Amino acid sequence: MKNSYKLAGAALMAAMGVGLALPSATKAAPGDVIGKGKITFTQDDTTNPTNLPPGESTGPELTEPTQNTEANPLKIVSVTDLDFDSKAIVANDSDKTYDAKAFKTTTTDGTDAVMPHFIRFQDVRADVDTNYHTVSAEMTKQFTNGTRVLDGATIDYKNVSLITGTNATTKPDTTVEGALKPTFNLALNQKETVLSNKQEGKGYGVFELMFGDKDATVANPDSYDSITLNIPGTNVLKTGEYEAEITWSITDAN
Repeated sequence: MKNSYKLAGAALMAAMGVGLALPSATKAAPGDVIGKGKITFTQDDTTNPTNLPPGESTGPELTEPTQNTEANPLKIVSVTDLDFDSKAIVANDSDKTYDAKAFKTTTTDGTDAVMPHFIRFQDVRADVDTNYHTVSAEMTKQFTNGTRVLDGATIDYKNVSLITGTNATTKPDTTVEGALKPTFNLALNQKETVLSNKQEGKGYGVFELMFGDKDATVANPDSYDSITLNIPGTNVLKTGEYEAEITWSITDAN
């Protein structure tokens, strides 16, 4: 900035030294006509982003996960469902841990696809000065099979990263303290803030929170271990399919 001031001063002194007047605003000459140009931008909240793998900007779209069709510029777009596979019951009272399987789906051209689990969200609000937001997760229903409940079961998420295939310029810096939790645990009815963006000029666009390394998961899907179900040993396990619900939300933080 100091160099800029010096250059401006030198130019002014040179102009004064030779008796030149500084340039003034150009005025229309007699007979000239000034025409105007204009453009109006409006908010498009009806179009979903392309359903591509996380971090991608081109290629065939995924058939799953399905997208949220709500017309809202600030929303969770899609969430992958977790599958912890089928496990044989072990008849002891030790705590149990089970890793989720890597997310498997197909593309619209019929090709099989495997990748880490992810959630996609957007903040494309064009009527605010700053696109500040928080993304949170909460286990809103415990793993249940009829009247049977896995009391105290929790889910661990690790290797969390924020990626985008379309908005790298406005992607929040996740090295900023408090911006992103690289690991977190979900227990019943306890909301966890995973991402918090309060960075000037950041946050506009479509992003994914991805759980795990994409290249490693594609190379060896069976090694995927970024999401883990924890079941306390106090539960007496019975046969059947148990299902929980994890609710993801995004809220304005302006």
